[in-house]
Amino acid sequence: MTSRGSVPHNVQIRIVTDGACRGNPGPGGWAALIVRSGNAEEIGGHVAHTTNNRMELMAAVEGLRRVPPNAQVQISTDSTYLIDGATQWLHAWKRRKWLTLDEQPVQHQDLWQELEQLAGRRVQWNHVRGHTGDPENERVNALAQAFADNRSAPFGTKRPAGILPDGQPRYLSLVAGRLMRHTTWEECKVRVHGVSATKYKKCSSYAEELTTIQGWGLSAADLEALGNNI
Repeated sequence: MTSRGSVPHNVQIRIVTDGACRGNPGPGGWAALIVRSGNAEEIGGHVAHTTNNRMELMAAVEGLRRVPPNAQVQISTDSTYLIDGATQWLHAWKRRKWLTLDEQPVQHQDLWQELEQLAGRRVQWNHVRGHTGDPENERVNALAQAFADNRSAPFGTKRPAGILPDGQPRYLSLVAGRLMRHTTWEECKVRVHGVSATKYKKCSSYAEELTTIQGWGLSAADLEALGNNI
């Protein structure tokens, strides 16, 4: 595993992860957004009794399980526990035979061992501050919270190939229940100007688009139906 830093030029896959727990310990959920080859996939799950830290670990492990073992990966997370454990503490724990400095068993040893095996030396760790408006972080947070509550959540959502790449601005508009995507504000403004009960939003990634339309009461299927309609 490599330490935190900027995105290497050879990164093939990005995984954005988060975990949540009610009560800590209590019911928990984990979620990951996997971005590769112009597609984005969302995964997640519910655990009846767990901790927040275990869910953070589970999200990273499950994300890595779903990508090729030789692919270079960047994992983005708001969990300093996960990053510090992966980049600093893990080697010391192994030297002490999985004991902490005060000679207590390391918590979640099973997941730490699996994470090390899956990550090898191919992972670039990236820390993002939680709840600061980062659309991908907000998205996986919302999914993890939903799974923690054992609520229905979009599962296995894939971004259609061929739409605008992440980082390129686009605008969504909802008029009379019909969703459209526009490449410029002028095009969007023509559609919504002077029309009552409309919704519109500038987005910069598929994940942000998905979060936006779900806030409007639509689903991933509505966004996928747009396809290349840009």
